[in-house]
Amino acid sequence: MRRLVACLPVLAVLGLLASLARGPAGADQPARGLVTPAAREAIDRGLSFLASQQHTDGSWKSNAGKKINEGYRIFEGGRDVPHVGVTSLAVLAYLAGGHVPGRGPYGEVVERAVRFLVEQGDPGSGMIAAHGTRMYSHAFATLALAEVYGMSPQPRVRRVLEAAVDFTVRCQNETGGWRYVPFTADSDMSVTVCQVVALRAARNVGFKVPQATIDRAIGYVLRSAYTGAEARGGFRYQPEEIRWNRDSFSLAAAGLTTLFQAGLYDNAAIARYVKEHRIPQSPPPRIEDTVRYLRNQFSDVPNDHFFFWYGSYYATQAFYLVGGSNPQEWSGWYTAVRDRILATQREARLPGGQRGAHWVSNVDDSHAYATATALLILQFPLDYLPIHQR
Repeated sequence: MRRLVACLPVLAVLGLLASLARGPAGADQPARGLVTPAAREAIDRGLSFLASQQHTDGSWKSNAGKKINEGYRIFEGGRDVPHVGVTSLAVLAYLAGGHVPGRGPYGEVVERAVRFLVEQGDPGSGMIAAHGTRMYSHAFATLALAEVYGMSPQPRVRRVLEAAVDFTVRCQNETGGWRYVPFTADSDMSVTVCQVVALRAARNVGFKVPQATIDRAIGYVLRSAYTGAEARGGFRYQPEEIRWNRDSFSLAAAGLTTLFQAGLYDNAAIARYVKEHRIPQSPPPRIEDTVRYLRNQFSDVPNDHFFFWYGSYYATQAFYLVGGSNPQEWSGWYTAVRDRILATQREARLPGGQRGAHWVSNVDDSHAYATATALLILQFPLDYLPIHQR
């Protein structure tokens, strides 16, 4: 597995070229076995659907809003707007299939989307957002631009990305995490994982990320873990005991992925970190407990809920990294989530009569969010995105 080290952009380019040389049909045996013909067809149709839904400014539209308990409240003026976060997920979905800006059948689609994201970067603050989108969107945009920059280090992307990384570092709060809006006093595990993954991607392509930022985030995540008999393997929103704290499938996926992307890949590393940094968590969380928790909770999440898409994306990332030492855990998870996603795809007729496919969620009617996330999950075995690689 990778360690948390800075990589020169040229290394990311070489890695991408090596994966592109394999090509989807020439991927390794595990990928050929897991990405079935049905999954391949669903991926192709989903990418076609996304391309048909892109707007002339390069964006995909969705609803800007916020989670309220189990629901989603759309902000005033936030219905069906050019959405930074969803556009970023769409970019990542194309990159995950080996489609890069300016080349191949979707080269222009990706190029237009990257241009949109660059244009949304605020030169004053560094935040990448628009139309009411918040820290989730900023993190996904930072991640998407970091992955693009590793493939094609353009000055326009570098300027926005450097400012975005600095902004993320500055608005980390005292608990070590991040929340929905910048500079708040409390944290949210689901927002924190987005920031850590984005910082990891930026660091991988040569941007400076203070180790102190990563250490504070690790401390927040470790203090938020459930290690007792009740909810063992789960993670809460925040380490403080407050009445709205709870564990969930999505939070557990976010917690484990954060630890992995921060460089803690096994129980020994986690236990050593807890001891060396004097984190008040005894016993330390164990990876197998969270893996078991995720498997047990997976069936309880409704297919069309944003919790399912968000949680499944991070759970898939966590299981993929677990698969470096336990391939059976990875293949078992991927098969389960793949089959569930394939069973819920919906037919779409595209301009020109082609067949497309999309997926739905309870956050918008454009289907871009669920479709982009489904494609990201389905394409994990292809191993194109550097941030997902073991």
